[in-house]
Amino acid sequence: MDKRERRRLRGLLADLDIGERDRLTKRAAKLRQATLRTMTGDARRPELEDFLLRLLDEQGEAAADFAAATDGDGAPPTGLDGGRGTVIAVTAGACVVQAGGDLLDAVLPADLTRRQQSGLAVGDEVLLEPRGDGHRVTAVLPRRSLLMRADPHDARRSRAIAANVDIVVVVVAAKAPPLHPRLIDRYLVAVERSGARAALVVNKADLLDDDERRDVLALLQPYRGLGVPVLTCSAADGEGIEDLRGVLAGAICVFVGQSGVGKSSLLNALHATAAARTGAVRAGDGRGRHTTSASSLYELPGDIRVIDTPGIRRFSVDDADAATLADGFAEFAPYAERCKYRDCTHTHEPGCAVIAAVRDGAIARSRYTSYRKLLRGDGGDAQQGDGAENTV
Repeated sequence: MDKRERRRLRGLLADLDIGERDRLTKRAAKLRQATLRTMTGDARRPELEDFLLRLLDEQGEAAADFAAATDGDGAPPTGLDGGRGTVIAVTAGACVVQAGGDLLDAVLPADLTRRQQSGLAVGDEVLLEPRGDGHRVTAVLPRRSLLMRADPHDARRSRAIAANVDIVVVVVAAKAPPLHPRLIDRYLVAVERSGARAALVVNKADLLDDDERRDVLALLQPYRGLGVPVLTCSAADGEGIEDLRGVLAGAICVFVGQSGVGKSSLLNALHATAAARTGAVRAGDGRGRHTTSASSLYELPGDIRVIDTPGIRRFSVDDADAATLADGFAEFAPYAERCKYRDCTHTHEPGCAVIAAVRDGAIARSRYTSYRKLLRGDGGDAQQGDGAENTV
């Protein structure tokens, strides 16, 4: 493989959504390990990138076939009467697809039904064909982003939560439940892996006095430095709702955060007909009841589309290695390039520019502490616990 081809494949690799890149990396790592076990003598040890680029090259022919089947531009193949649309609800072996102004019931093919938990999600763009009185999904189009969670029955697997999301709105409460920056960091790593953008909303701001508001905003200053929009809102009195609407205009979004932070109330404030039910906060633990029971996609004024999906226990970041986690801490990037070692984990290595930046105050120590805890699997207060859920 010549240098020009390697550059081309590296560009394709960078354009993959984070979920696909993770899957490809795992396959490449297994191939590399198998190769290393057979090597003897002083032969050059192949890099992981060598296997990544080879796998990506092998996928090229399949990608070309898909492009040809869709006329090269993602349009439905010639003669397909069903067209294409967006999945707005998913049930066992079937889904509801919005195609233009129509809502169509569609069954899934057997192979997609078998892998439905990872192969189909609300927000997916699909191709359809007529089938009897209804329709049948024939293909799921490539995703530009994918939000995933760990499978509660098998930690080695992931489930698709929402596809083609533009913005993930991380919602925290001003007072109760307590605001934990480490939980925010866990969300942001997951958002980075998904390929979407993040926004941070502090809800229930009406409960803060001036001193408390100043303290909360100071706590969240590191996120403003990352370019993440940070908004103070109150679903109760309308503070910040128009600002939030402006951030979300023209986007597909999901709302995530602990139960009780007011995600459903924010949706209702954005548009009362969003029909997101509100659960009362339980006395004693400050956590709300999980109230959402089915995945759906709502259209709100201002060309805002919101995916609302059942609660989840945690985002799937526990399987991330040092490189993947570091990618979720964007402020590390300019310093990581200057680390002495290419595979630096930013934990103990001599010549680590990230550690030096933390010491110099260029990287917030609170963010670096979160990185270290996530890397060693210590969720600490980032764990959401039994009552902490995500109603998107």
